[in-house]
Formats: sequence, structure tokens, C-alpha cells
Amino acid sequence: MRFSVPSIVGGAFFVAAVTVNAHHSMPNFWFMDRTVEIEGTVQSVKIINPHPELVLEVENPGGAKAVWRITGAGNASAMIRNGWTNRTLEQGMKVKVLGHPSQNTAARALLAGIVTKPDGTQLEFGGGGFRGGAAGQGRGGRGQ
Repeated sequence: MRFSVPSIVGGAFFVAAVTVNAHHSMPNFWFMDRTVEIEGTVQSVKIINPHPELVLEVENPGGAKAVWRITGAGNASAMIRNGWTNRTLEQGMKVKVLGHPSQNTAARALLAGIVTKPDGTQLEFGGGGFRGGAAGQGRGGRGQ
């Protein structure tokens, strides 16, 4: 069986398009029509690909502490271009995060979000265009 170069290239583009669409199917994992705000203490920030991650320790109403993971919808390269570093949010800093909750409620996870620092500066975490209530109020790590 022989394949022409155009059919091979076309097939490769088709497979790539299907893969990208599957990878970025956020509504399959996150409630994109809901937002949740949590407040907690920064445990770690990882500006890594494929998606950045912010880890917070959050105190529940009963006083118990839980670890929450905030996943950026964008990628590390976009965050770095917007001024983010691993020190934009310092470990131990108290922040608020507004984001889309996981469909697995036991996961204690949010997608992307707006991070509000103690001084009131709002930053978009992870890029990818947060679709929640405070979207557009602050982009990147520069506090613009």
C-alpha cells in the first residue's frame, strides 16, 4: 500500500487536531458555568508545562485544613511572558483565588482563576482567559 505525501501530512494534521481538542476539553473536568472563591496560604507555585499549578492550604469552616490545587488553563510560557516567576506568590502568603471548580467535588481543585494578593492586586493565574466573574481585572504577574 502506497501513501502520498499530501495524504500523510493531512493525516498528521487530523490526528494533531483531535489530540489538541481532547487535551483541552475543559468542560469535561471543570464546571465552566460556576465559580468558587477560596482563601488560603500558598504552599507552592509551579510555573511548568503543560499547565501551571498553585497549591494552597485552606482552612475549612470547621477548622480542619485541606490542600487545594489550582491548575492554570494556559501554559508556563504565556505566564512567563506576562511576568510570572516562581516568586510572584511567596510561600506562606495568604491569597484568595476565584476559579472554576472540579466536577469531582472531592478533588478540592479549581481551574485557572483570579488570584488576589494581600495588597488587593489581582492576577490571572495560568492564562488561558479566565471566564469567571472577575476576568480581565488583572493579567499576568505584573499586577497590571
